[in-house]
Amino acid sequence: MKFSNSFILSLLLVVAFLLTTSLNLFGQEKQISKKEVPSAVLKSFKKEYPKAHIKGLSTETEKGKSYFEIESIDGKVRRDLLYTPEGKVAEIEETITTSELPKESIESIQKKIPGGKIEKAERVTSGSKVTYELRVAGKKAIYEVVLDSTGKVVKAEKINKENDENDEDND
Repeated sequence: MKFSNSFILSLLLVVAFLLTTSLNLFGQEKQISKKEVPSAVLKSFKKEYPKAHIKGLSTETEKGKSYFEIESIDGKVRRDLLYTPEGKVAEIEETITTSELPKESIESIQKKIPGGKIEKAERVTSGSKVTYELRVAGKKAIYEVVLDSTGKVVKAEKINKENDENDEDND
């Protein structure tokens, strides 16, 4: 059986659309309005961060559990908070300066990515576990680097240029 190029292209477009739709249905985030956020979540946020401004709201499911995410800005600090429906903080992701990283971080990064320059740093707190997520510009590529609480590199991978540009749009 022989198929035309236009039929194959149409079929590929349909498959791509279905994959994208299914990822959105089963995927992580869905933008929501303020009235869709439980009052316990908003109350907890305002109590902990009274001067912060909400930039975005979404709901997401991780490991079968539903969470509400508040993207906020508090002075110069960008902070994304993940809450349970009852208003308990599950995770905090906030921008930090490089001086707030563990002392061993810079040395670890230089070993992994010689000449690398930290462009963005975030502290991620999940319960009592703290990690650091960095965007590091190397000589030939941009990397996403994850450090443990002591500053040791636990993951370093190249970032696709398009993904990096999309991340910039969301900053």
